[in-house]
Amino acid sequence: MSSLLTAQNNTVLEGRVLNDSVEIASITVVNINMRTGTVTNLDGVFEISVRVNDTLNISAVQYESKRIIITPVIYKRKKLSLYLVPKLNELDEVVISNIDLTGDMTKDLKAVPLKKFISPTSLGIPENAKPTMTIEERRVYAATAGAGPLGSLINAISGRTKMLKKHLKISKFKMMVERNRETFSDSTYIKSLNIPEHLIEDFVYYIFEDKKAVHLSNQGDAMAILDLMLLKSSGYLKLKEDEGVLLNKPPNDE
Repeated sequence: MSSLLTAQNNTVLEGRVLNDSVEIASITVVNINMRTGTVTNLDGVFEISVRVNDTLNISAVQYESKRIIITPVIYKRKKLSLYLVPKLNELDEVVISNIDLTGDMTKDLKAVPLKKFISPTSLGIPENAKPTMTIEERRVYAATAGAGPLGSLINAISGRTKMLKKHLKISKFKMMVERNRETFSDSTYIKSLNIPEHLIEDFVYYIFEDKKAVHLSNQGDAMAILDLMLLKSSGYLKLKEDEGVLLNKPPNDE
């Protein structure tokens, strides 16, 4: 009788990941309470069995993990649309030294040679005004033009170049979003757009999944971006309401 009741409480939820700037296939979706899981298809769609108050954990290498509680509204609709925040994996740069350290700081400091930094200006040479490449841009260059014909071919065949270009794309997207997020004050998001403070960053990422927002950002048209935010804010809030996020927002400290 108990197992029959449990089965009656289950429903199959159809979910869709709305992102279109980064890959949306093979994203892992796990029902933590029921200990079951699945992955998204090429269109970012998945199906999973859920009950009211179950917690879904959505995760992937390219996105920040996200947890969603199945509210009665989501359970009744049997559909869920969600947005994931792209994640940039920082790869540490390792510098190898041939200096043997003893562990005695006094001796080791004397053993480490101090090099005087010589800038082009100090030598009377005009500095290069070309913008400094980011870490991701340098890695792409090192895997392509900087690797020579054979090295670039090997990197292309192995998939390393594709992986690095993907990291570069995510990095540029993240920097663009962060730059535009700071264009408007928190009070603008909260008072003019009705976006809760804890969802401001998520809302800006949501806006810039729209290619029109990217185009406006490239043109430097801040007012047009604000108009677009006003137009899309109600849809975003409806999406968050369906996810149950607005029902569980953190209490105001004030």
